[in-house]
Amino acid sequence: MKRIGSHKRACVYCGSDKQLTVDHVVPLSRAREFGVKRSVLDNQSNRVAACAACNAEKGALSPHEWFALHPEYRERFQREAKYLSNAVRRIAGLK
Repeated sequence: MKRIGSHKRACVYCGSDKQLTVDHVVPLSRAREFGVKRSVLDNQSNRVAACAACNAEKGALSPHEWFALHPEYRERFQREAKYLSNAVRRIAGLK
């Protein structure tokens, strides 16, 4: 979990501004499962700010699996995660 700078940001999942890290929305380790090249996922369009607690709990879960555990995070995520690629949006089930 790479940490990000201390500028005004918050976790796209829970909204915390403590111990922010970078989360890959679609885990790199699951690229093959979703039928995309790892390079498609290893860029800014698959990275979001997430607190250390959410990032650690999410781990290698897909967006569908994560939102099934935490449906209350989905609306905030859709509002805050603005720069996702079409491939990431498709995998995450976002319109």
